[in-house]
Amino acid sequence: MSKEESILFLSMAMLAFLAGRIPYLGKFLRVFHTLFHEGGHVLAAWISGGEVLRIELFQDTSGTTISKSKNKSSMAFVSLAGYIFASFTAFLFVFLLSMGQEKILHFIILGLSIVLLFKGVKNTFGIFWIILLLAVYFAILWFYPAKSWMLVYAFTGLLMYESLFSAFQIMLIAMVKPGNAGDTTNLARVTVLPSVIWGMVFFAQAVLFTILSVQFLFV
Repeated sequence: MSKEESILFLSMAMLAFLAGRIPYLGKFLRVFHTLFHEGGHVLAAWISGGEVLRIELFQDTSGTTISKSKNKSSMAFVSLAGYIFASFTAFLFVFLLSMGQEKILHFIILGLSIVLLFKGVKNTFGIFWIILLLAVYFAILWFYPAKSWMLVYAFTGLLMYESLFSAFQIMLIAMVKPGNAGDTTNLARVTVLPSVIWGMVFFAQAVLFTILSVQFLFV
């Protein structure tokens, strides 16, 4: 990316993040981050030899992945994967954009959406949300292919900022409600470390991937 393109990307990324704060519409857009968070859990379960029973995406931007794991190590791996996968994917997207590989991003976004739709998303809102995403995506690629770069810029920016923001949120929740802090609570149950430590780990990795992403933009 040129310096001008990098600035344009960061500007669109911030606009996408701000759009995610708009009542009703914002939560609908932020489910895009939930898609990759739950996708991380799903991939980790498959890699560790587990079984994915059910995936759900909710209107309040939360999500759940119910899976069977072979042992505590596999359970920890699956619990770790959500936040880390979302943060890493945002970094990967920025890297690919900086290399001019926009088409690969389309394949990743559409591929993950289709796989999750047919391999485990069970709730009505989750199915509706993915179908709508695919419909909008294919419509833009078909009717306005020259504008498709705007789509990947916005989605990449949204994923990057939401990965950082959600990791910060879970760290705070782990500090005040350690028994009700999602993945950090699950990790505390299967490891010797408390929820708050895992919350700090999630936030630290999100900060690291964000810094690396910004560095790639201006290399």
